[in-house]
Amino acid sequence: PVIEAHPETAFVFIGSLMTLVFGVLNLIVAVIVDTFSEKREKDVEARAQDMEVQEREEKTVLKKIFHKIDEDGSGVLSFDELEYGAKKVPEFRQWLRVMDIDDGDLRQLFEIVDGDGSGEVDPEEFVEAMFRMKNTEAKTATKFVKHLVTRLDNEAKDMRADLAVILAGLTERTEKALQMLEPQNQVVDKALTDTSTFKRTVSLEQRFQEQVPAIQRTVEVAMRK
Repeated sequence: PVIEAHPETAFVFIGSLMTLVFGVLNLIVAVIVDTFSEKREKDVEARAQDMEVQEREEKTVLKKIFHKIDEDGSGVLSFDELEYGAKKVPEFRQWLRVMDIDDGDLRQLFEIVDGDGSGEVDPEEFVEAMFRMKNTEAKTATKFVKHLVTRLDNEAKDMRADLAVILAGLTERTEKALQMLEPQNQVVDKALTDTSTFKRTVSLEQRFQEQVPAIQRTVEVAMRK
């Protein structure tokens, strides 16, 4: 009735109605966002719990694999045992297949797992390294490349250190040799000096011999007078 009586008031009513509608829609969106945010937080917690359960289960499996590979029961793995396990232990072979590791990569795998470089792998090293390699986002090939680069860098450092030691030894021996040759050098220098003096003496004697006839003629002329 108001709009019919005063049509210009339609803009006021329509604006108020649109404001109310958008306000209600914003409220609904806010409620939905809050609901999904809460669910997401709960989902993260659930995922974390699932990951912990999975980690425990996989590490338990890895411990069993370790004991199967450890033929002599020494509590540590050698490279030969690791290589044997890759061929004869089905669980370990399947684990390697999942990580895309073949027989040619076993040496690098052993060096990576052998964290302390002792040449033997204990259960903790084996379980932790194998679990990380399987479950981290980085690919196994990337880990191999990183390990290879690190090993080459360490070898280069060792080589530089060895070269420094060798050069220091050569320098020391050279200095000693020069000290030992010093008396001989003095003898050689003296011989060269004596030779030079002898040459000058011979030269003077030759010049004197050349002057002898002239002196004799001068004496004969003087005696005739």
